[in-house]
Amino acid sequence: MRRHLQLSIKQLTESYINGQLSPLSVAEKALAESTNLKTLNAFVYIAAEQALQQAKESVRRYAEQKPLSFLDGVTVAIKDNFCTKNIPTTCASRMLKDFVPPYDATVCSRLKEAGAVLLGKTNMDQFAMGAGTVDSIYGPTKNIWSESFSEDNWRIAGGSSGGSASAVAAGLCYACKNN
Repeated sequence: MRRHLQLSIKQLTESYINGQLSPLSVAEKALAESTNLKTLNAFVYIAAEQALQQAKESVRRYAEQKPLSFLDGVTVAIKDNFCTKNIPTTCASRMLKDFVPPYDATVCSRLKEAGAVLLGKTNMDQFAMGAGTVDSIYGPTKNIWSESFSEDNWRIAGGSSGGSASAVAAGLCYACKNN
């Protein structure tokens, strides 16, 4: 288990302040782990370039001792039913598969203003109308605590926000906005 995953958001922020960890190194590890754990199907879109840029900006702010908030540099994900500027928002539906909003939902704007690092969009039941994150055009989300990830031997992540739950449980991010 990566050392920084054992930290709370408050402890993570403190480790940025005292220089033990860097928002960039945490974001890079989270992006790498998202690739390594792709079998979970927690993410429907990874915003790697944006995440790395946001992390670099956070590093600069911490170096200047001017973090924006306690969320500055904290890796987060957004459920795929919240609009994110220039990042696909599909609601896990074929109907919206090509929709890229020209604006952010208020919660996304506020997370960015707070300096959070957006890793990407998480899987969900189509239009959040389900109970297990199994009704998505991207396929089902698997629970990190499954004994196996084979085609027929895995546990559901639960709820319409299964991608968010799976991403946090697997340590891919510290928080998700999902409802």
